[in-house]
Amino acid sequence: MYINSRHSILNVSLVNFLLVFTSLFIIAIINVEVLFSYFYSLFLFVIINFLLGFKQDFLKIFFVFNLYVFFALLFFLLQAYFIPDSFGFSGDYGGIGTDDSRFFAGLTESYKYIPHYAKGYLDMEHSFIDFLKILYPFPVNHPLSIIIPNVLGIVFIPFTTQLVCKEVVSNKRSEKLVFWFVLFCPIILSNGLILMRDGWSAFLTILGLYYLIKKNTIRFIIVLFVLSFIRMGSGLVLATMPFFYFKDLLLSGSYAVRFIKIGAFTIVVVFTLYFGLPIIMEYLVQKGVSGIERQEFVDTIIKAADSNSIIFRIYTLPIYLKLPVGFVFFLLLPFLSLKFYTQGVFNIRMIMFTTIMPILSLYYFRYFAIGVIHILKKRQNKILAILLVYFFSLLLISQISIQPRHKTAIMPIFYILVSYGFDKKGNIPRYLANLFVFILFMIQIIILFF
Repeated sequence: MYINSRHSILNVSLVNFLLVFTSLFIIAIINVEVLFSYFYSLFLFVIINFLLGFKQDFLKIFFVFNLYVFFALLFFLLQAYFIPDSFGFSGDYGGIGTDDSRFFAGLTESYKYIPHYAKGYLDMEHSFIDFLKILYPFPVNHPLSIIIPNVLGIVFIPFTTQLVCKEVVSNKRSEKLVFWFVLFCPIILSNGLILMRDGWSAFLTILGLYYLIKKNTIRFIIVLFVLSFIRMGSGLVLATMPFFYFKDLLLSGSYAVRFIKIGAFTIVVVFTLYFGLPIIMEYLVQKGVSGIERQEFVDTIIKAADSNSIIFRIYTLPIYLKLPVGFVFFLLLPFLSLKFYTQGVFNIRMIMFTTIMPILSLYYFRYFAIGVIHILKKRQNKILAILLVYFFSLLLISQISIQPRHKTAIMPIFYILVSYGFDKKGNIPRYLANLFVFILFMIQIIILFF
């Protein structure tokens, strides 16, 4: 989406006007007090856009803001319609829905809009709740009062991903494609339009990667700190990425500059290990990671969720099988399901995640495979580093998470690799990619029916 002509500027401005008008109309009908939250979120959008230095692309990103706010309102209304006692939330945690109602219960002082299944989480303490209180330091008296500001977590993802793509691919078509791929990604939307932190994890991960590529160490550290505060696990993933840029990051510049960089890096590593390791270990213990086999994690959380699930079977494998099988499993997630109802309730998020995304994946993975083959063949440093970052991040997530939605954090990187494969030619890579997609299709069918 390039806005570089008077005609396109007028078109985007008209679309923005219609989206703003429609959103304000819907908000006024639902609860007029939420209008304050909308305008405050708009103010935050302008501030964040300025701090990120995206001023020249304001109109395009403003379109994303308006579109996502509109989508969030539709999502809210649909969930309120299909689950009347949810007040617009995704449903009961551990059943139909996820954590969003629990986070709201920990934020609000008004019991009116807390679903009955979330009343046990009043005043719940959580790092994401603390973050939301900083993001929106006003009374939260309606679900939309905090859902709309939280949408900011996904607003900047399409453009930031486009910037990373520009740095590593340098292809106009790929830059354009990756913007649209991310903009309408079912995984990002299903987890970012509700009161969840997955959208923030995805945004801060791709933003941190961008600053890493641009060698902006200070901003990378700030992003890493914020991401770790919101979700420690995602912070751990981002913290590993500099190792794939170690040479370019530390060994560039004059000898004096290199000496300063290496010295600063050493100090950061020492302080991080000294002060951060106890916190990290405590976090891992809370997640049930008490050893490399993670037996406690398997015997409690996974087994309790579903002892017959594929995930449980994977995590009970020997470590030499669990690593590769878990990696492949998370690489191919999500798998196709035609179940539109959960506990008798029409589940919009499940349809987006396990029906729409798996179908799209058959298309995406063809170009992903073509891109990977060309990357391994050409070994161009910039895009090769992106591939290694994606695979290693996926490996980490596959071993420390049982929730497929945690893959949201690295979906922008996936789309960069997909867009890279679009302009690559050669019969052998295309034949191999078609074979890969056929195998994936057969796996989807087997899991669906058997």
